[in-house]
Amino acid sequence: MTYARRVEIAILIIVVVAIASVPFILSVVPFNQLLSGSGGGPGNEESRELYNSFASLKGNSTIVALLTVTKLNSTYCDSPHTGCIAANFVFQANVTSYVKGSGPISIYVTDFTEAGDPLLVVGDQYVLFLTNNWNCAPSPPAPPCVLPQTQLSVTYHIVGGPQGKFDVRDNLVYGLKSLYPPLDDWIRVDAKGIPLDQFVKQVQNA
Repeated sequence: MTYARRVEIAILIIVVVAIASVPFILSVVPFNQLLSGSGGGPGNEESRELYNSFASLKGNSTIVALLTVTKLNSTYCDSPHTGCIAANFVFQANVTSYVKGSGPISIYVTDFTEAGDPLLVVGDQYVLFLTNNWNCAPSPPAPPCVLPQTQLSVTYHIVGGPQGKFDVRDNLVYGLKSLYPPLDDWIRVDAKGIPLDQFVKQVQNA
């Protein structure tokens, strides 16, 4: 067998092994992570912290509030780039009560939509786990980020995305895992029609 023939066979073996490895790589690394690289993308079960209990969710929140969304205040694009569509929304809300922490009656809450995590709805009531720990200093080559224009001390984002958002319907509390099970089955903290008073006590005691 000639040297050239041996080289051809070696290259062929490498190509076959590489192709055979693709299914394994895809099974280990989430597809959206392959696309986004180390910079990440919209938060999801791969890119955000998972909370195993109400205690951990509450511990990472500045406040926990029972509130009603009153209006859409503004929109913005938090990572501006050419052709960027404003995908971040700032809602104004009236707080009925603080389950953790304290603050004014009127606050602002930012939100964005993704599969399994629909936007807040004006007029609806929620229990939200919130933080105003704003960080806007991405490292190159990430694009510069933009903060909401409302007063940041009373502007909050939801901790853990869909993990920290609980709908109140007819005085019963539902987590997004219960409302959107096919998409949010990765969420570990949930509520399945728990009476509001009971849910509030559960969070306060966590």
